[in-house]
Amino acid sequence: MKEIITSSQNKYIKQLKSLHSKKYRDHLGQYIIEGFKMVEEALEYHKPFYLLLLSEAASKSIEGDTLIFKCEEANIPIYIGSEKVFTEVSEMETPQGILAVIYKGEQKIEEVIDNEGFNIVILDSVRDPGNVGTIIRTADACGMNAVVLSKGCVDLYNSKTIRSTMGSMFHIPVFTEVDIIQFIEKLKAINATVLGADPHSSISCIDIEVGGCTAIVIGNEANGLSDEVKAVTTQNITIPMLGKAESLNAGIAAAILMYEFAVRKKS
Repeated sequence: MKEIITSSQNKYIKQLKSLHSKKYRDHLGQYIIEGFKMVEEALEYHKPFYLLLLSEAASKSIEGDTLIFKCEEANIPIYIGSEKVFTEVSEMETPQGILAVIYKGEQKIEEVIDNEGFNIVILDSVRDPGNVGTIIRTADACGMNAVVLSKGCVDLYNSKTIRSTMGSMFHIPVFTEVDIIQFIEKLKAINATVLGADPHSSISCIDIEVGGCTAIVIGNEANGLSDEVKAVTTQNITIPMLGKAESLNAGIAAAILMYEFAVRKKS
């Protein structure tokens, strides 16, 4: 029988609490995922686990027992927390009683842009966790090759961002804290087309030919693309509005453009 952690001063509980802060996530190279679906996705995609923590109730459930078995097979350390302790470390309003600590790992963006015909989406200072998570999820659904977050974006490993991805962050490469001016210049140097989403542009996304390597750049929710980014894109384009709305939510705009270019290119 596994030991039940009942003290908030337990070293693992203290470490879990520290991971609520970006400072310690960056320092330790770890982050927390919560919920049965997220833990199952991480296991399925062979993400590197540091530990698994379940509440007493979750450890006795059928789902919990199944995940414990899978984690034991993968030699992942498993801990059981009292209901009080688990609630203290959970960041969910209604915890499911299961969370895991995952190592961030390292990915190389060159592995994406060295491929022919890649499609990527770049986020320029998108601050809302729900928008970033939704864009990652939509990029996954559209078959994009990667998502790139600028230095001004919300932290990918923020608990709200993670939940919004619904597991898609495990399916598609996501690169964070990128200097996107340098990155866009690098893309143009290899003849990729970089399209900035700009509601003030006179060029409709519908009129753009698709083909080759493409990057779509989505700007900040309040201010759109920065002037510096608009100056270096290949072309800035708009989504034509049939109604009276002047603009779209960043997540919706990204979804339309990703579908327009990535899916049209493959059809």
